Parts: sequence; structure tokens; C-alpha cells
Amino acid sequence: MNEKTAEATFRFDFKGLFKKFFTEYLIIVGILVLGIFTAVSEPVFLSYDNFVSFVRQFCPLAFVALGMTLIIIGGYIDLSVAGMFSFMGLVSCMLMNHLGGMAIIPIIIIGAICGLVNALVLIVCGARDDSDALFITFGMQMVFAALALLINGGNCVFLEDKSGFNGAIGNGSLLGIPTMLFLFLAMAFVLHFFMTKTPLGRSIHIAGANPVAARLCGVSINKIILLAFVITGALTAIGSWMMACRTGSALPVCGKNYETYAILSVTVGGTSLAGGKGSVLRTIVGVAVYTLMANSMNILGVSSNMQFVFKGIIMITAIWIDSRRPD
Repeated sequence: MNEKTAEATFRFDFKGLFKKFFTEYLIIVGILVLGIFTAVSEPVFLSYDNFVSFVRQFCPLAFVALGMTLIIIGGYIDLSVAGMFSFMGLVSCMLMNHLGGMAIIPIIIIGAICGLVNALVLIVCGARDDSDALFITFGMQMVFAALALLINGGNCVFLEDKSGFNGAIGNGSLLGIPTMLFLFLAMAFVLHFFMTKTPLGRSIHIAGANPVAARLCGVSINKIILLAFVITGALTAIGSWMMACRTGSALPVCGKNYETYAILSVTVGGTSLAGGKGSVLRTIVGVAVYTLMANSMNILGVSSNMQFVFKGIIMITAIWIDSRRPD
């Protein structure tokens, strides 16, 4: 290899590495720098209390984002999770007040039914891509948000008993680590295994990457829609249950903007909005990075209005970068 060829190869590799960094890690690195700056300027950032607060912010959103990952990989999108989160938060508190720790079973079932209703509406309306799903699920968000306001007359529902199983999930810890994190890790492992090791999980990737090819391979797109939305409904219900356990109450608007936070976490993690590409592990990283950003800005005293500005800019940047990733 002569000198010119070696130089050209070096330039090519450098360009490729820069492009990979730009499309995969730019936002993550930027937010990590924000975290480092916060840790240096505000030592409380590295305290145990802040770690516990971080985990308890992370877990409810992470469950919603895991479900959103399946839907986006499958080539769709779901804006209804915000209204569903609010609705299921109130339902969770009501059921826990009557059933205690056993409430988690009907909570998951009702969440899955909400997801099933979403899927059936999409199928009946003939939604064929993410743009169709965008408007239909936005309509369903309005329905769930209205139900959240109607179910208790627009009032907050308080958790009467904060002890027992529900209290252990919301505010308990094991070996100094919040209990809810262990539950999340177990669910993330199961979902990762399902998406990577089972034919049904791999079918979601195929359907999102190329629906026509998926149909020719015998994959039923309607079954994929049903599966992804039912799982998302159940996971959203678990996330809202965790939030209710942690706060001891549920507001009719407790899920406001959760669809944005979930989509932002998924895209920051590197899952493609075009469908077919992504993973549970990437989403975990995305939620952790998003929560780190929110936690850092809170500690630095950034106003809530300015936080929305930064989150909006990051979401626009993430989508812009996603559109420039190689196929």
C-alpha cells in the first residue's frame, strides 16, 4: 500500500467514524456533558438521595418508552399513551384502595384492554403507516384524557394505604436500590428476550422494516398491531401504577406530555422512527439520558418553561439526525 492509498484510507475511516458519532452519539454525549457540569457545580447531584430520585423518575417513563419502542419498531406511533397514563393512574389508585397489592393484576388487564381498543380502532380505520396512526392515536389520547377527567369528576384520587406491596414498590428499597428498578429490569430482560430471540418478536422488526415483504413472508400486520399495542397498554398501566405508588395520588393530567417524553427517549436511544430498527437496550439508554437531562436541569434551577424549550430542541435534533441515518 503506497502513501497516497494509506492517506485516503485514513481519511475515509475518519470521515466514517465522525459520521457514526454524529448520527449515533451526539445528543447522548451532549447530555452527559451536561451531567458532568451539574456534578461539578452542584455536588448534591451525586448524592444518594438524588440517585433514588433519579430512579423513581426513570422507571414510570421507562415502562411507557419500552412499549413505544415496540410500536415504533413495528412502523407505527402511539400518541395515546399520555391520556392512557392519566386514566390508568386514577384507575390504579381506585383499585389499590379496594384491592391493595392484588390491584396490579386488574390494572395490567385494563391497560392491555386500552391497548387492544387502540389497535382495533387502527385496524378498523385501515391505518397503514405511522402518519395514519399519528392522528388516530391522537384522537384516542383525547378520549382517554376525557375519561380521566370524568372518572372522578376531574378530582385527584388519593391512595389510602401507602404500606404493603404498593408502598414497597413506590418508596421501598432493597440493598439501597429502589425496589421499582428491580421490577423494571426484570421486565426489560423479558422484553429484550422476546424481541431478539422469538419469531414473533423478530416479526415486529420485519413488519416495520418492510410491510410488503412481511406480508409475503406470512407475517400478519394486523396481528403485529394488536400485539404491539396490547403490550404497550399493559406497560403504560404498570408505569402509571408505579407513579401512583410513589406519589400516593393520581391527577387527571398526570400523564401530560408523556407521549413526547417517551418518543424523545426512544429516538435519543437510537431507535429509528422509520421502523424496523431499534432495541429495548437502546431505549433504556435513551430514557436514562433523558432522565439525566431533566434531573440536571432541575438541580441547576432551570425554569420549567425553559426546560420545555431545551426538550423541544433536542427532539427536533434527534428526528433530524434520524432522518440522516443510513438505511
